[in-house]
Amino acid sequence: MRKQWLALACGMAVLPVISHAQEADEGTDQETAQERAWDIEVEASYLLKSGNSDTESVVGKANAAYDGQDWRHTAKAESVNTVGEDDDGEQERTAERYYASYKLDRKLPENNYLFNVITYDKDNFSGYQYQASYAFGIGRRFIETPAHTLDLEAGPGYRVECLEPEDSYTSCDDKEESLIGRFAGSYKWKITDTSSFRQDLSTEVSDDNTTLCSETSLTSRINDHFALRLTHLVTRDSEVPAGTHKTDQETTASVVYTF
Repeated sequence: MRKQWLALACGMAVLPVISHAQEADEGTDQETAQERAWDIEVEASYLLKSGNSDTESVVGKANAAYDGQDWRHTAKAESVNTVGEDDDGEQERTAERYYASYKLDRKLPENNYLFNVITYDKDNFSGYQYQASYAFGIGRRFIETPAHTLDLEAGPGYRVECLEPEDSYTSCDDKEESLIGRFAGSYKWKITDTSSFRQDLSTEVSDDNTTLCSETSLTSRINDHFALRLTHLVTRDSEVPAGTHKTDQETTASVVYTF
C-alpha cells in the first residue's frame, strides 16, 4: 500500500523544467502573459473493488506545458499500480508501470518546428525492465484554429531496451540498442468551453522492434481548477520476450487539478 501511494506521488515529478523556461524567455516583451504561463495538471484516480475479486488501483499523472514565442516545452510523468488477490487469498501485484517524457520544440516560420524528445518507460509486466529512447526531427502544425490543432512530426532516434537482469533504473547488463525512426501526431479539439478531446499517436520503428503508443482522452471541466477525464491508452510492441503479450490497454477515469 505504501508503495502505491509513493507511485502516486511520482506523478508530480514533472515540474523541474519550469524554472529553465521562465529564465530563457525573461525580458521578451512581445509575449503575452498567457504565452509566458505554464499549464500544469495533476491527475489522480483510485479504484477499490471487493466481492468476487479484491483489487486496489492507484494512478497518478502530471503534465506540464509551456508555449513561448520561440520555444515550446512539454513534460509528462505517469505511474500505475494495481494489487489484487491470487487464488490463495494472498496479495499480488498485477500492474506496475512508470513513465516519463520531456519534449522541446524550437519554433520556425510557417508553423514548422524542430523537436527533441526523450522518454523512459518502466513496465514490470511488459517483459522489459525498461525502454528508453531519444529522437529529434522536424514537425509542422498543419491545423491551428480556436477549436482544432493538428501537429505531425518525424525524425530519427536511438532506443535502449533492457532485458534481465537490471542493475538500476538506468543501467542494464543485458540490453538491446537500435536506431529508430519516430513518427508522431497530436490532435486537439476544443468541443465547447468546458469540454475537449485529444488524440496522441506515436510509433518508433526499428529492425528489431516497432512500438506503438495511442492515447485518447476526453476532458470535462467542472470549474477553473477541477476537471474529469476519461483516458484510453494502448501500447504495442511488435517483438516481446517470451510469456508476455504484445498489446497492453489501460482505461482510467480521473480527477484533474489545474494550477
